[in-house]
Amino acid sequence: MARLRERIAAQYPTKPPVVLDMFSGRGIIPLEAARFGATAIGTDLSPVATLAGRLLADYSLRDWSDEAPLPFVGSSVPEVEQDDTEGDAETFEFDVVTTSAEPRLLNDVRMVLTEVGRRVEELVAPFYPPASNGKRPWAYLWAVTIPCDGCHRRFPLIGSMTLRHPYTRTGDTGQSMRLVTEGDAWRVEINSGVPTQAAIFTAPPGKRGKAARCPFPNCGHPHPLDIVKAKGFANQYKDAMLAVAETEPETNQKIFRVPRPDEIEAAERVNLHDLATFDGLSAVPDELIPEGNKDNVRGSGYGYLSYGSLMNKRQSLLFATTARVIRDIHDELAIVVSPEYATALAGYASSNIVRQIKRSTRGASNLAHGAPNGARQNRVQVDHIFSSQSVVKHQFDYLEAGPGEGPGTWRSVSVSLLNALKKILDETHASGRPGRFRRASAVALPYRDATVDALVCDPPYYDMIAYADSSDLFYVWFKRALGKSMQGLFDGTADGPDGLQDKVDEIIVKGRGAKGAGDHRSSEERYEAMLARSFTEARRVLKADGHLTVIFGHSDPEAWKRLLTALTDAGFVVTSSWPSRTETAVTGVATISVTVSIGARVAPGTRPVGIAAQVDADVIADVKARCRGWDSDGLALEDQLMASYGAALAIVGRYERVITPSGDQVPLEYYMTLARRAVRDAVALRLDELPLETFDPHTRLAVFWHELYGRADVPKGEARFFAQSDDLRLEDLRGPILTETKAGYRLRHDAPNKVTPASSMYEVIRGMASRWSAGTDAVAAVVADADLSPTDAHLWAVIDWVAAKLPASDPVAVALAAIKRNRGTVQASAAVASAPTDPADGTRNQASLF
Repeated sequence: MARLRERIAAQYPTKPPVVLDMFSGRGIIPLEAARFGATAIGTDLSPVATLAGRLLADYSLRDWSDEAPLPFVGSSVPEVEQDDTEGDAETFEFDVVTTSAEPRLLNDVRMVLTEVGRRVEELVAPFYPPASNGKRPWAYLWAVTIPCDGCHRRFPLIGSMTLRHPYTRTGDTGQSMRLVTEGDAWRVEINSGVPTQAAIFTAPPGKRGKAARCPFPNCGHPHPLDIVKAKGFANQYKDAMLAVAETEPETNQKIFRVPRPDEIEAAERVNLHDLATFDGLSAVPDELIPEGNKDNVRGSGYGYLSYGSLMNKRQSLLFATTARVIRDIHDELAIVVSPEYATALAGYASSNIVRQIKRSTRGASNLAHGAPNGARQNRVQVDHIFSSQSVVKHQFDYLEAGPGEGPGTWRSVSVSLLNALKKILDETHASGRPGRFRRASAVALPYRDATVDALVCDPPYYDMIAYADSSDLFYVWFKRALGKSMQGLFDGTADGPDGLQDKVDEIIVKGRGAKGAGDHRSSEERYEAMLARSFTEARRVLKADGHLTVIFGHSDPEAWKRLLTALTDAGFVVTSSWPSRTETAVTGVATISVTVSIGARVAPGTRPVGIAAQVDADVIADVKARCRGWDSDGLALEDQLMASYGAALAIVGRYERVITPSGDQVPLEYYMTLARRAVRDAVALRLDELPLETFDPHTRLAVFWHELYGRADVPKGEARFFAQSDDLRLEDLRGPILTETKAGYRLRHDAPNKVTPASSMYEVIRGMASRWSAGTDAVAAVVADADLSPTDAHLWAVIDWVAAKLPASDPVAVALAAIKRNRGTVQASAAVASAPTDPADGTRNQASLF
């Protein structure tokens, strides 16, 4: 880092370079630029992202040492360096701690978090009775109940009867629930050991899609998922408390018990109508979840139509109280410290609301680690509501974290926040400069022409994440906590017409139900046009010798095509590209393990015209050379395909255009498919020492597809590029090689429609596998129908390869393995079946075989 800092200083001796990220998100890129002494600037359309950037790379890098002492006693949030994994902190006993040796900001954030937690716990105490040991439970397990359409009695939608798995090493037998019915009522028993009763709301054995079955005797009425959903829209859902979670003092074990009557009564006593409004905003968010968003905010597909309804009444009370306390503390701080410092501290406290929401709402479930057989450690946590990327999940049986100590509580997530802040402060060099963050659209940057030295950005990933829709849940709470203190972000000026974040200029492709709901973001063409406009803005603000770096990752080539087209349409040329491990390797959450950094410059005024044949050869040679390095780095084959696009465009970018002998311009898409073909050839797949290129095109495609994806579904765009890499049409592959699914296309492993001499080798071996149950003669007949020599080396090479690639228990693998064991018999039978017929008596002429 020191060397890089020195090189940057030498390159920019008079003043630091200006580095802009126009899609700054959480502020990671500006933070790194600021650490190296650059003037770091970040813009983002989302107020939530803008705040995240300020907390990460602005406030954390400022010198607050001259601020007055805070008017609070001290801190009881642990000063630890534990790996908390956000919400996994155990119970602590703390004395008041203030440490003069640590950074002022860290100390004061700790004090504010402690004060918020103390006040909130005091205010909501009447609704959370203490346990017998005097401490409050750390969590409460709830379930939604519905009336049965058969017997009309209510029953809970319980998706799992497991509370805590057993753990053999410690002798822990685990805990589970059992639903007991008594007349028209039901109750929950909590027992030791694994469940002895099936869940109420689950997928029937051998079927897809969950359903609820009434648990009352002599009823058992089934309720398919669509009926369960309809009951939500008919306001027939009611919450019921199932269990209470405590921490065993001696063992620190998370244990569950049946709720006491006073605990149930306290929760039912919550009256949200008594809460004061926030400058005209309701205490609990009443902003509606946009139509067509049920695939992104799952609760809206079950009748929970506002963001406030995603929580039960007591959860809403807890968060509304927390937001109110943060506003009050900000006002108190503003009297003592500077307005900027009061705002910063309130911002950190409010960000802890986000951390808590991630493990709250009706999407938070009981995360019981371990296994039913007791073989693994059996911790208990609150599961993350974003466990499926950016989708806000929904649970009918959900966990409510309380105001005390334990996973998902304010104190627990405070530990995670403080550890993150401490890491930033520890790793930031003294020469680091605070970043500057503004809420702004990437298609209308608020900066003068030619003022930026480098623009580094990680643009929206096509249709992968609906950024604003996923963070609206946070936005509605930020408006209540920070509406007075952060003007321009949460005071309503950033609102769209629905009271949520303004999405007019958001550059994503909103999928599935968005088009039907009239969402303007559902168009791929709009995405490409908006991205091109943002890159045009990037070209405007960049200096003449400025650099643009675009970091991108997506498995669908269509997303890459639109990104690279937008880049070139804006007047940039790719100058370099390199893959790097990010996302999953760091967070363990996202699905992208490799992204590609694309280096670009404004296209020079004079570039030669390229001749297709020469450019093609250069692209193939360059990609193949890079593949050797990617192999050495352990880059997966699918990641090499993704990385090859930028490498190809770096070659093409040397030319104003590339033309064929007829004078036609070669399109960008062609070089993406050429790069993919070069990767495939560089891999040099061999089947029983036979090069892949010696097989027929359909078989080549099937083998390479299998190498990459096996039996998984592949998006249509990726499938199309696959076909083009072998000069094939996707339409011609549908049926013989591929089958179409809802998610795209899947490689066929079942029996082909018919085997003829025109069939590919891959179809022939599928036909052979499908006929194995009928015996070797039936298998041999398939070879004869294909008019193949029984000893064809390519045929047996494909059989060997596919059998080895499939799991040993796969029916196709089992059949092919049996065919290999009986190879001699199959070949002999096929030889007979293929023999010419003697015209005299209609028998096969055996001599003609040799």
